[in-house]
Amino acid sequence: MTSAPDFAWAGAASAAPLDAATANALAHGLQVLADPTRLRILSLVAANPDRPTTVTELVSALGCAQSTASHHLRILVDGGYLTYERSGTWGLYRLDATKLQATSASIRPR
Repeated sequence: MTSAPDFAWAGAASAAPLDAATANALAHGLQVLADPTRLRILSLVAANPDRPTTVTELVSALGCAQSTASHHLRILVDGGYLTYERSGTWGLYRLDATKLQATSASIRPR
């Protein structure tokens, strides 16, 4: 016999169901993360928290085209998981841990 999973949404032990706006926001965040290349990018950027990561570094590590890396980076920045700043001709990316933690808290098992 299989028991029910030990799972509850964030908040109180008897948290209310998600409202439509919250469910839409969470679904969008999960769609951003639901790609193996984007997960690898997040992992690579998070592995070097003391310095920003460039597209060139990611292209080398991922073995993909620059345009592919840039496409995924734009989605991660727009989704709030990475920050972007320009330094001369370089684009610098850093992990936005706040967004990742908020997404994790929304789906964490209790």
